[in-house]
Amino acid sequence: MKSLKTRFILILSIIFSIVLFDWALFRKGQFFLPNESPWNTNHFFNFLYEYNRVANEPKTKPRILILGSSIAYYSFDAELLSKELLKKTGKEYEVVYLAYAGNSPLYVYLLLDWLFPLQPDLVVYPINFIDLRLHRTYVMFPDGSNETVDEGELIRDALTFEEAPQSLWVFPKETLREVGSSMSYEKRAKYLISYVFGFYRYQDIYLNNLNNLYQHRFGRNTSYHAYAGVPIPEGINTLGWTKESFSFLPIDKMKKEKDGFWIEVTEFLLENGPVSLHIRNSLGKSQTVVLDHTGWVKIGLSSDFYSPLLPVTAKLSRVWYANKARGAYLDYHYDPMGVRLQQTFGLESPRQGMQYKREPRSEDDRYVHMEDKEYESYFYYRLLEGLDQRPGIGYLVALERAKKRIAKEKFKPIFHLNYLKKIANRFQESGIPILIINNPENPISLDWYESSEWYNDYLAYLKSLSSPNVFFRDMRRELPMQGFSDFHHFTYLGMEQMNPIYVREIGNIFSK
Repeated sequence: MKSLKTRFILILSIIFSIVLFDWALFRKGQFFLPNESPWNTNHFFNFLYEYNRVANEPKTKPRILILGSSIAYYSFDAELLSKELLKKTGKEYEVVYLAYAGNSPLYVYLLLDWLFPLQPDLVVYPINFIDLRLHRTYVMFPDGSNETVDEGELIRDALTFEEAPQSLWVFPKETLREVGSSMSYEKRAKYLISYVFGFYRYQDIYLNNLNNLYQHRFGRNTSYHAYAGVPIPEGINTLGWTKESFSFLPIDKMKKEKDGFWIEVTEFLLENGPVSLHIRNSLGKSQTVVLDHTGWVKIGLSSDFYSPLLPVTAKLSRVWYANKARGAYLDYHYDPMGVRLQQTFGLESPRQGMQYKREPRSEDDRYVHMEDKEYESYFYYRLLEGLDQRPGIGYLVALERAKKRIAKEKFKPIFHLNYLKKIANRFQESGIPILIINNPENPISLDWYESSEWYNDYLAYLKSLSSPNVFFRDMRRELPMQGFSDFHHFTYLGMEQMNPIYVREIGNIFSK
């Protein structure tokens, strides 16, 4: 009997130790580590990290919460919005995000119980066609329509791990509650384990952040998704590719006798032979490096550049173009390309807390001086041509086809539209105001379906969500085509242009 009791206590102790370890390390501990993921990478960790940050900090001023998907990511900048609000209203506001790529109304609805404890004074929720995932009907059922499709099929599809990994990583409990009855026992058990054990739930998320932390301190930082180094005056694209020239302030570890820095050289840059990289400063001190092999190349700066310490400019003798490249380097744009800089280029220590801080990139400047006809030609070339060579544009092609097909259908409020109504009802009951925005859309893609009966009824449906706490604004035509990088996402300049328009509507709500 004593032996049985001892074993029982031992088993309980082991279970308690596992639960305590899981809670301390994975549910809490990992969020005390610095977050060094740029704003458009590691989406779900950034979302959870930001949520934990906001939840654990005292609220000291009126809080505006930006809710949604990549539409919210690309439409708002917290610092720009708060500055403009201060200028227009004379009041300071705290602007925070609960957004990640692909965060459609269903997923927002499942997370409302997370949102309300943050005590927002206003929630701003920009949406667009891409958020409604109506294109999935035509992908799953090529001969089907959104008038006749089984809504249950769409919901189950939207909560599969393949379509929404966040269903397992972020809200497994809520997913079980919503579609658990239609899951197999094996899949249900997987989601249940994910809910109970943080080490299983967060395995892919925390490993990404730990890898970032390790690489930034001990690696070359040559494998990454988004550039997170110093700003480059001549411009640098999201993946870290320079133009013909790039300027920077040398740091100590860039010296020849120390770490130097790394640049990627492609075969397309060297297609006509070796290329010279000429580095000089304003005093005429210079250094020339001959690039004659592909891959990541280490460059060491001459000590002459450090006495005195001045910015230097590195200029290539030749550039290459992605639309003439092959394989992973192929892309349909006309930007002159130089070399790729390592992720943390020019920094003594990696940047932290960048999860919702967007910076301008060279692709944001492509359209600034284009006339409409030139932009429209570029739009079709860049986004919709060459699907056989660029399978990554498949979702854009699917969206184009969906908009043109749905324009011939009658409007039916299914799937995410029903969850949008549930969201509006929850906010009305909560007493917290929400501003739902039919966000600007590129006039080119808007023309595919704007004049249809479907779109008119869609707008009427959105307007019908209005109530004393639910505000709706239609802004679909507020931005010219040059402000878009695709159908729905703004360039950096487009985001800046929209900022005062958003502030006007937000200010109107707070003045009520």
